Amino acid sequence: MEQKMLTVPGLAVRNLRHRRVRTMFLAALVLILSAALFTSRVLTESMKTCIDKTVDRIGADVIVAPGEYESDLSDSLFSGGLCSFYFEKSLMDQVKKTDGIDKISPQLYIASLDAACCSVPVQIVAFEPESDFIVQPWMSGSNVSELKKGQTVVGSKITAKAGDKISFFGQEYEVAGKLEETGTSYDNCAFMNFETAYTLFDSFQIKYVTDLTEPQKYVSLLTIRTKDGADPKEVANTINTKMRDSGLKAYTAKAMSGKVSDTLEQMQSYSALLIGLLFLMAVLALICIFNITVNERLKEFGVLLSIGARKSQIFQMLLLEAGMIGVLGGFLGVVFSGGGILLFKDVIMESMNMPYLNVNVSQYVILALQSLGLAVGVSLLATLYAAVRANRMELYKLIQEVES
Repeated sequence: MEQKMLTVPGLAVRNLRHRRVRTMFLAALVLILSAALFTSRVLTESMKTCIDKTVDRIGADVIVAPGEYESDLSDSLFSGGLCSFYFEKSLMDQVKKTDGIDKISPQLYIASLDAACCSVPVQIVAFEPESDFIVQPWMSGSNVSELKKGQTVVGSKITAKAGDKISFFGQEYEVAGKLEETGTSYDNCAFMNFETAYTLFDSFQIKYVTDLTEPQKYVSLLTIRTKDGADPKEVANTINTKMRDSGLKAYTAKAMSGKVSDTLEQMQSYSALLIGLLFLMAVLALICIFNITVNERLKEFGVLLSIGARKSQIFQMLLLEAGMIGVLGGFLGVVFSGGGILLFKDVIMESMNMPYLNVNVSQYVILALQSLGLAVGVSLLATLYAAVRANRMELYKLIQEVES
């Protein structure tokens, strides 16, 4: 019968199989660490991507809205919240006179009730076609040239398609088109012109979201595009000075995202602290277990040395076992956490108030490799002390273990 020559990788695999309970426990520790890292990174990267995309999608250099509703507006833009707030449209004439403004266009925000098209209420955004420079360019990319009275164009997450009827406040509107996905809160919005939006106020149901009775006299915000060479921050400051007594406040798009970015940074800090604690716990636990294991395997090492194995091979075998445990735990951690994110995506988005939870394939691969690398690194670091200790033991002591 042909004898198979034992190799270091072969011995490492046999040892892991022989001690299955220990192997599974060590892999579980690494799995928890890897899963926590991967999940936290996916969530924070998704939030960061959403903020960046929303700033780009806003398409305005400056936004003017009632100062008391700053948090509502920020929540609507970056977290998918619903809002309904207004100020007198006549104030727009004063804002128009500010130097540095190239284009200015009003929008009206109306928070809808539950609609049959969606699992959650949607934000209705009315715009003025004559002055709009944000919604219509986006519509043209979806082959929608203009909206007639009674028509609306919807975001990608709304299940209705072109030609369907969609109901808001008990009234039906024709879906003229569906906008391309942006990965922002705009994907849950329905857009219509002011003429159509005014018909919403014919419904008695609208009183549940607003007490506005003359919508023609009010708008929710002003979107502003500055002239070439003009500093949006300076234009915003000028508007704030001029409109100090009106209750209006001007924001740059980046400033509007500031509070959300601060929240994201806090989340990243807490995440880093959690990962650090898990890292420390995993390393200490693995060090203890590997040291106990080395003490139990002295006789095994003695046998290997007595049949011609070298200390360096035992050292390699221990590191290889640790590496295999790291790969196994790290891989399972990424698979389980990634699967959990996909399976409970909607629950996570709702509980964390996130309009968007996704990263592209290349980001997923990078985050997965980082988590796997950390898992392997922790395993190798934890077993390094035990492997060095075993490698430094005197040969005669190990042989004595065999003879005893």
